[in-house]
Amino acid sequence: MNAPRRLLLLCLASLSLGPLAAACGAPQYTYVKNSDSKTYFRIPAQWHRFDDTVLSNVLYGNTDSATAQLERKLVWTVAYDAARTPSIDHLTTPASDDPIIIASVQPLTAADQGKVSLDALRNLGYMVTPDARQAQAQAGTTDTSFEWLKDQVLTPGNGLRGVREIYNASPGGNLLTTDRTVIASDDGHLYLLIIRCSAHCYRTHASELDDIARSFTVRTQ
Repeated sequence: MNAPRRLLLLCLASLSLGPLAAACGAPQYTYVKNSDSKTYFRIPAQWHRFDDTVLSNVLYGNTDSATAQLERKLVWTVAYDAARTPSIDHLTTPASDDPIIIASVQPLTAADQGKVSLDALRNLGYMVTPDARQAQAQAGTTDTSFEWLKDQVLTPGNGLRGVREIYNASPGGNLLTTDRTVIASDDGHLYLLIIRCSAHCYRTHASELDDIARSFTVRTQ
């Protein structure tokens, strides 16, 4: 068998094997970007991107409504599934065994801009700070399985500030790890990257998922 044919057969046989497939010329990463907001990150090339319409149906419900139409125009959102059999249902599954990623860029109202402290960014979507969790406990809604694993202040400069939070919680009964990066800009925009999967899944893929989170970049110039 000649060398070119042997290499071709190896490439065809290794479509699911990252390192060998890369050696055969397949890209290792997909670079996801929003040129208008100068936002980008990278993910493994084999991950599946959800169709924009399907994603909008999950996020906004009836996409024919005026509110949904406006949000679709104002908010940029993408989502990816690492599962071999991707499903939009994984976005709402309490703890998928494969990583899910969702990223968005949205404008803030003038009123919201005045409320954007680092703690407000930390608690976006899930309460993690002691004061916020104490308030939850007093209301009887706290999650006793919660574990705060990482709290990192981000200082990109040029009018940007943010946090990266990693935490465990079990809102649906299974222990879920969420890796959430939130950045706010002085010009009134919110940039969000969420990586999520079961705690076991996150430990297994920790290095790869950390690489994705670190690649999340916002530029204002």
